[in-house]
Amino acid sequence: MKTLVLSALFAVTTTASTLANVNTEARVDHVMGNELTDHAKRIEAFKSQVAFHQRNVEVLWYQYAQAAERIRNGRGNHGELERDKAYFISVYQADIDKNLRVEDSKRAIAEIEARYEQAHADREAYELKQLTVLQAQLKTELNKEAKGFERAKRKNAKLINAETQPLLQEVEQYFAQSIERAENLAVTINQHTIAAY
Repeated sequence: MKTLVLSALFAVTTTASTLANVNTEARVDHVMGNELTDHAKRIEAFKSQVAFHQRNVEVLWYQYAQAAERIRNGRGNHGELERDKAYFISVYQADIDKNLRVEDSKRAIAEIEARYEQAHADREAYELKQLTVLQAQLKTELNKEAKGFERAKRKNAKLINAETQPLLQEVEQYFAQSIERAENLAVTINQHTIAAY
């Protein structure tokens, strides 16, 4: 499962790097009728690169959400543990209701509750560990994407004008919010870990 997530993240960044390194040194074309000028083509290519980086961040967040959901809903999740616990308790509760082996059944129910309380704690620790790893991978990929965006911005610094500036500011803000959001996820996990133990 982790291999699949890692492979998907690496594939996205590899594709992003490949497509982000589009040659913006376009040749000078003859302007005929409504054809774009060389400068306009370069601006469009730059805008496309910026949009590509923004889309990659959206894809990273989507992949993170999917992977986190798989971790939480994987085999042995809290819901499954609760269903199993309820089943086993109901078996012993039926004996108590019939006045059969009442004391033994009460002890068995207490043991089941203790066992499943530990199982929930183990599952919580497993999920926290997996989510922590996943969040570290997300932060790494977000930082790589931000660096790729900054490289594209530096490479095309001459193209930054009144037309491209608002788009750049919007994407820069989006990157900052995404990285801050990833940091807040890590803080939330750490606080949850401290509270759990």
